[in-house]
Formats: sequence, C-alpha cells, structure tokens
Amino acid sequence: MEIKAPAKINLFLNVGQTREDTFHDIISILVKINLYDKLRVEESDDIIVEGPEWLKQEENIVYKAAQMMQKAVKTDRGCRIILEKNIPSGGGLGGGSSDCAAVIKALNKLWGLDLDIGEMEKIGARLGSDVNFFLYSGACLVRGRGEIVEPLEAEETSSSTLLLIDPCVKIATKNVYSRYQAGRLVPEDILAKVLRNYRRGRWGEILRNDLETTVFKEYPVLKDLKNRLINWGTKPLLSGSGSCMFTLIDEEKTAKSVSSVIEENFGFGTWTVQTVK
Repeated sequence: MEIKAPAKINLFLNVGQTREDTFHDIISILVKINLYDKLRVEESDDIIVEGPEWLKQEENIVYKAAQMMQKAVKTDRGCRIILEKNIPSGGGLGGGSSDCAAVIKALNKLWGLDLDIGEMEKIGARLGSDVNFFLYSGACLVRGRGEIVEPLEAEETSSSTLLLIDPCVKIATKNVYSRYQAGRLVPEDILAKVLRNYRRGRWGEILRNDLETTVFKEYPVLKDLKNRLINWGTKPLLSGSGSCMFTLIDEEKTAKSVSSVIEENFGFGTWTVQTVK
C-alpha cells in the first residue's frame, strides 16, 4: 500500500496560556498543501521502518505510530514502512504529524481493523498535537493543544498564488513554545469573523501567527525576509513554530519574480504550492 502524507500551513495561529499538562491552548486554521512525504506500507513479522540515513528507527515518530497502533488494537501483526521524506523537518509544515496520520490510516486498512475516526483520533492525540488534523481531508479549525479538530467548508477559495519558502533551518517546536510569552485566545466573536473571511476566500485578512516574534528573536534573518516580502507587496506568514514561510501573491508571474529574488539574495529554496482536499 502506498500513501501520500501532505504538508500543512497555518493561516491563523492564536496561542494562549500554558496548561497544566505544559502544552498551550491554541486556535488555528490549517490547510494542506501539495508537498508530500510518501510511505509504502506492507505486511511484516516485525515493525520495520526504512528511510533516510539520519532516521533512527526506535526514535522515529513513524515507528512509534506503528508501535502505538499495535498496542492500541492488541495485535502482534507487524509492518514494513518505507518512508520517503520530502517535507522539510523543523519547518513548521507538520511532516512528522502527517506521517503518523498516514501510518494510522494505512494500518487501519492493512490490518483490517475498521477503526472509526474517533478511535483513530484517540491514538493520534497520544502521538502529537497536529496528528488528528491529518486524519481528516481538507482544511480544519483546531483547538485545545491541537487535538480537537473541526473540518471547515469554504464558499470560495483564495485566488492568491501560494509561494512556500524553505530557509533550511530546523526549529524544534518544544523550544519555541517554551520561550513563548503566553498570550490570550481570541473571543468567539472575533473567531467568527476570522472564519467568515476564511470561507469567503479572504485569506489575506486572517493571517496571524503568535509565535513569529519568538522565532524572529532567535532567527532575525526570517524577520528580514518577512519585511522584504511585505515591501514587495505580498502577504507573508511563518507556518506554525517552524522556519518555513509562505506568502500570498496576487499573480503567478509576480510569484516567479519574487521566488528568483529570494533564491538569489537569501539562498533559500522556494516552491509554488496549492492547497489540497
């Protein structure tokens, strides 16, 4: 069985207080983009994960996902997973969480478990905050520490071109949240307005990431990049707690020009991406 695990970007990320479990409460709108890790999953006597040279099997979240599935359904069946990594690690694009969700969905089919979405969510919540989002198709509103997921429908999609920028810097989520100066979650009436703008395709009016200031203090080059993008008339935002940034650009021709300038002046990789269902 082959399965694709998409990356994500956060169009809106509001981070609140630290909870008793040391996580932060968040409200976020996440959409998937057409940048994928790929997994091949097949039957095996043991759990085996093959992938890049840097991947250590027992420490890898894909291995842990398969192991947790095994324990959750009380089976001794194994699997062999061949992982092809394309989503930058530590970029705030949710690659590890997406891989976990892909493993849960693949093993649910491979092992004939017939788990419903609620049962898969219980497993996903134990693996990571963003995992449950990737169990669903399309965009979602997430709450709690990220494990409470509500699918979103849109009346219109954004007409902007999405340019994704990868500085090739790996930023640990835990470190960013530990340095974040706790804020407040927006009231429900403000959130309702944000959701209306999302549904109408007005993405430029909802862009927010409360973690940017924390990340920019340690990586000022990212702040410089954002300022340059704003000066060029685009609408940029850091994705999640990582280093990757995306920007909304009105015309594809302009996106190509901006991409060339970024690669020449910053040496960062860029991709033009689309959202996926």
